[in-house]
Amino acid sequence: MLPTSVQTSSTIPLTRAALAIGRLDQRLRNHPLQSAILFRERLEAARACAAVDGHLIDPWHLAAELEGLKPRIVGENAYDRGNVIDAAKAAFDQYLWLTRPTSEQTTRLESALAALDNAAIANGPLLGAAQAFHRWIDGGRDRSSMRGALVRFWQESTVLHCPLPLVAARAFAGEAPWEPRRWTPLFLACLADEAEAIERRTIAFEQAWRVARAQTRVQRRTSRARTALDLIAAFPVISAFRLSELLGVSLKGAYLYLERFLADGLVVEVTHRSARRLFALKGLEPLRDAVAPPRRPLPGRKRGRPRRDAVEAGTFSAVDLAPPSDPSPSPEPIDYAALEEALAAADAAIARFRKVIE
Repeated sequence: MLPTSVQTSSTIPLTRAALAIGRLDQRLRNHPLQSAILFRERLEAARACAAVDGHLIDPWHLAAELEGLKPRIVGENAYDRGNVIDAAKAAFDQYLWLTRPTSEQTTRLESALAALDNAAIANGPLLGAAQAFHRWIDGGRDRSSMRGALVRFWQESTVLHCPLPLVAARAFAGEAPWEPRRWTPLFLACLADEAEAIERRTIAFEQAWRVARAQTRVQRRTSRARTALDLIAAFPVISAFRLSELLGVSLKGAYLYLERFLADGLVVEVTHRSARRLFALKGLEPLRDAVAPPRRPLPGRKRGRPRRDAVEAGTFSAVDLAPPSDPSPSPEPIDYAALEEALAAADAAIARFRKVIE
């Protein structure tokens, strides 16, 4: 068991964490938007874990990578752009640990999960998780495996009923204390902070969804607009083809729904394309900003690779696009008189030669 001083100092953070996690679990159980909420929170958890480990990344950059979209690579030079790519890789590794661990990662997760189960027998799931995590790091092992094990542990111990990534990432910030007496309350407080932040984001997402549904009420009785909107909200991003399959309508009908929702401001298009487009519920505008638009030929630009400064600026100067102010002079006509005289002389010589041989 934990020392009595640790248990006493952890009472208030433990109570707060238990209440916050309980409220969140009750709100998310059988929630119609659960898949979209999990998508967002997994991005946020991967971002927070990578940031604590020294890699700052925009979560929507990671979202673009996960959805197969080409993200914008920002940076003034190759070094900055390389840092963005390295941070994205670190965040993607964290995302795998939290959601889809590889076979090698699963083996390490099992060891961490066993440590959590043993600690929870005497101290309960929350205090036991704090104790097991502290001992795990003291033993020289990595954070990622324990973070991934926590996602499964919360479900197996019925603390949560969905795979929500509550990992208390901020408990491992550089300025955080490490003595068990001080770190355990911090870990519990970070769990409570994460649960409360997720609940706030969920409430805001629900409100946006309800407002969008309210705007689709003025429809025919047989209209499936509200069902289409519910399906769009249930997925992070969705294509017209997938919507047509789920809704049981033609591809053209799905596009009509999406175009109507887009015109009404209920959904956003995140790919910047005219074909193979992906749509999402309003509120995912940051994903659209993180996706790089496809390169299209610009009028007035010559063939070949564009200049580096023009590519980075995303446009071309007015000097390159404007027609030349001083058109080149037209060529002078060619004088063929000398050529005609030479051809006539050749014809005369050929005629004389024919007379001789005859």
